[in-house]
Amino acid sequence: PVLHGLTVGLSSGTSGHRGLFLLSPAEQAAWAGTILARALHGMPTRRLRVAFFLRSNSNLYEQTNGKLVRFRYFDLMTPLREVHKALEHFQPTIVVGPPSLLHMLAQAKQDGTLHIAPARLISVAEVLEPQVQNHIELAFAAPVHQIYQCTEGLLAVSCRAGSLHVQEDIVRLQWEPLRDDEQTDVHRYAPIVTDLWRTTQPIIRYRLDDVVQLDPRPCACGSDWQVIGAIEGRCDDVCWFEREEGGQRPFFPDTLRRMLLLSSAAILDYEIIQGHDGALTVHLSLPPAVDSATLFKTVRTSIDTTIRGYGCRTPELKIDAALVLPPPGTKRRRVQHRSTLP
Repeated sequence: PVLHGLTVGLSSGTSGHRGLFLLSPAEQAAWAGTILARALHGMPTRRLRVAFFLRSNSNLYEQTNGKLVRFRYFDLMTPLREVHKALEHFQPTIVVGPPSLLHMLAQAKQDGTLHIAPARLISVAEVLEPQVQNHIELAFAAPVHQIYQCTEGLLAVSCRAGSLHVQEDIVRLQWEPLRDDEQTDVHRYAPIVTDLWRTTQPIIRYRLDDVVQLDPRPCACGSDWQVIGAIEGRCDDVCWFEREEGGQRPFFPDTLRRMLLLSSAAILDYEIIQGHDGALTVHLSLPPAVDSATLFKTVRTSIDTTIRGYGCRTPELKIDAALVLPPPGTKRRRVQHRSTLP
């Protein structure tokens, strides 16, 4: 909507909490030009059809329509059968949406119930996990890139080489080191955002709740802008386990993901929840032919070995094959921490 000449947009980023942002007409035009140039990697030489899946539409996104780019908004709440039919009629060149939605489209493509062939897919709004990215790319035989954007600004966009670069000409990110007792070569940070170009709604040194890994290696594209290696999730979804010698140690989402997925290739999907009492519940999605009892033992051993390997006590643990996916339009969080932080 437009209010007093200002475009009002909604964003929920990785946090799942809705935020509101305001743009003047000049800022809106600048945003549209920037997002097209960065996400499309230059001026298109042929007409592109972009399917955009969001929780709510905005004239901010509609402004990207032009002679060379046709934009179509898809509501995340639309039933998948209707989505498939509309996508097949539209035949998008690029599909933009949360990875949970892209994952479902990829499954439909593999099952033969969806017939589209996008040249590229772009993940937004949720954490893109490596195994999900691999599945989407395999199904569509096309690369999956990312746009890292939130209420506070356009933070990072994937380049042609697939690296997620901070957009250093329009945003300044400072990095607050996060407590990490895992003693690995991975360093994690919370970004502190200063938007360099918006004046209607100034954003100055605003700390996000995201857990970010940085990649110090040079990118093949030649840009020296900072590369983000991974966006793991939220700071308040870091799990904590009791140390053998007392106190607590943090376990970040990526550690928990690897702990689980490396235990068995049969795991199709998962959810890890730490409750108020510190207990851990693991919900799994498994193929019908898998011996769940045997797999549960394997997963339990992997979890116990990993947690004890960091000098912690394994908490009360429950494992089942009763994973229930969230309703359409709901933010997907595979790792959730529901207890009080120390």
